[in-house]
Amino acid sequence: MKVPGLLLALFIVSLSYGQDISVEYDKDHDFTKYKTFRFGEVAVITPKDQRQVSEEQMHKWVQASISREFTSKGLTQVDSGADITISYAVGAMTRSNAGSVGPMGLTPGSMERNYMREFDQGSLIIDLNGRSNLLIWRVNATTNSTVTDAETLIDAIVAKGFKKFGKPEKKKKKK
Repeated sequence: MKVPGLLLALFIVSLSYGQDISVEYDKDHDFTKYKTFRFGEVAVITPKDQRQVSEEQMHKWVQASISREFTSKGLTQVDSGADITISYAVGAMTRSNAGSVGPMGLTPGSMERNYMREFDQGSLIIDLNGRSNLLIWRVNATTNSTVTDAETLIDAIVAKGFKKFGKPEKKKKKK
């Protein structure tokens, strides 16, 4: 691997640190039968006064990332009559949490035992529905860090979330 490739890999690994990505799907379902996809309902959940990029740009990044992933797996994007309808919600919100540090967490000379912290939490939830409109796959990702390159973060989440899509599950050997 060349040095730029190694740096890119380290960058992507650092982006995934602090992320929580869960993938839910039926492991007995045959995902290789799906050949087409389209986008359904989409939403940006970041409050308008807190957006750092436009809603159109965010949709462009998410849809381009998903389209690349599914196209690389042999699926074709269509306008209607698709085997899979993709819906998603993406955005960030300011969150806060509070708690007690307990007696061992005190700073010398301080009697303050409580803390409050504000942070930005990003979310990307992607649902795949089959022709019968039943949920067949869900990617749910959250991150508690502010990332300056949201497009790269979206690409990393999509790649990890659909890594096993379309691949038959390996059969475990019986003993």
